[in-house]
Amino acid sequence: MKTLICQSCGWPFTTATAGTNRDKSENLDYCRDCYQVGAFTDKSLNLHELEVKLLEMAEVHEDISLEEAQQLIKKLPELKRWRMDHI
Repeated sequence: MKTLICQSCGWPFTTATAGTNRDKSENLDYCRDCYQVGAFTDKSLNLHELEVKLLEMAEVHEDISLEEAQQLIKKLPELKRWRMDHI
């Protein structure tokens, strides 16, 4: 199964955990935690809030270290949701 990278949160996901478009088809750009039925699950989330959220997750979850969270945060501006090239 191909591993994809969510273009919102940066986490790896598979087609089994892919987001969905309005027509309920798979959206392979985003995971289901970030994107459902053609919209972001947290529309008001900004890049800074996501960074804080990732650091908080690293503090409480054993599956992500602080170093991993910091590396992920560095890559967030390159992801589709956060790139500024569409402005």
